[in-house]
Amino acid sequence: MGVYGMGRFIPDIVEKLGGELVAEALMELQYRFPLTPTPYHDVAERLGIGVAELLDMLKTLKEKRILKRIGFYLNYRAARKRAALIAIEADKPREATRYLAGVLEVTHSYLRDHPVYNLWVVGKHEDPEKIVEAAQKAAEQYGSGRWLVLWGEKTLRLSVKYDLEKGVSRAGPLSSVAANPPKPEDIGYSMALVRALRVLPLEERPYAVIANRLGLTEEQVVAAMREMLEKGILGDPGAALDGHRLGFVYNGMVTLAPRDMEQLDMLCQWVVDNVEEATHVVKRSVTPPGSWRHLCYFMVHAVDQEKVKQVLRRLENCPYLDDYMVIKSLEDLLPGVIR
Repeated sequence: MGVYGMGRFIPDIVEKLGGELVAEALMELQYRFPLTPTPYHDVAERLGIGVAELLDMLKTLKEKRILKRIGFYLNYRAARKRAALIAIEADKPREATRYLAGVLEVTHSYLRDHPVYNLWVVGKHEDPEKIVEAAQKAAEQYGSGRWLVLWGEKTLRLSVKYDLEKGVSRAGPLSSVAANPPKPEDIGYSMALVRALRVLPLEERPYAVIANRLGLTEEQVVAAMREMLEKGILGDPGAALDGHRLGFVYNGMVTLAPRDMEQLDMLCQWVVDNVEEATHVVKRSVTPPGSWRHLCYFMVHAVDQEKVKQVLRRLENCPYLDDYMVIKSLEDLLPGVIR
């Protein structure tokens, strides 16, 4: 799994690749990513190494599938899509995942230990009816016919980062998600530019590389990045890591039911204010209506179960909570997907 050195959790695979220096670099790139034209140079300077050494390190981490990408989260609402968490009682979960990925934009598919719904898939589409139709067909063709669609009504936080000092997930500083961002085209930017900013090149001047590819100047790309970040089209800058490969093997989806449905917003906001380890906090609604009452949702990831329990003990102090479930992840059916 890993060891603690100098107060920092160092996963075994990171220890083999350079130990403290690599762990420190990953923390900097997750939590203090510079919004400058030369982010890698700036991080390397903080670490006391050359930018070439840092870039070589990052390329190795990418080859080892620890580093998924460095860049920005794209707010799906800016593309005018709906997102939903689809739960299915599936006999053939891999086949159901393939089917759903063929008709929806699927970013996550997990086997989980819920007593009824074992397959949990995040799907997006411009037309919400297509999501419901896909869930129903997948459940009928590859399972018992039982399904839920849990709509993402409001995302209060989205930031999947791993604290190598505490051995538990912790959201980054720019983790809020705009509810109604403009479309990139509405403020003069192409989706090609947005997609390029999602995965920055591992080059000394990444924005200059993107600019050259798209026929822009480096200054234009940096200005666009900052404006789209400010307006909520982009979010959560920095490194996206494969937590499981880093030893964060305890992955729990926590679903919460409010004492009164009128308190659902207050319950979700309480989680944001009191659970920094929550990497997603989402208020949901459900189709079919009334079929699921745990409509506030968050995720937590840790290197051992005790750290998850410590987070969950905090829920005892929540005045809006009726009850909760922890639905553990058993297997990621889409490992390595860039999200």
